[in-house]
Amino acid sequence: MDNKKWAPSQEENIGVITSVYESIKEKLSELQKETGCPDLFIYEFIGNIQNEWHPESCQSIVRSKKRKN
Repeated sequence: MDNKKWAPSQEENIGVITSVYESIKEKLSELQKETGCPDLFIYEFIGNIQNEWHPESCQSIVRSKKRKN
């Protein structure tokens, strides 16, 4: 996938995307329950993960190159 406009199919939206979304929320709730961390920590934690997926991040560039090989 290049930087072209990508949109999920309806099937992907109601399938894998919803499943992953719910799984992430569940894991974050588990993290908060086990550690007692505040919502702000979760918010910043997600932001750190988001930064790793920015198209110009080192991690994103490496993933992109791996997909092309």
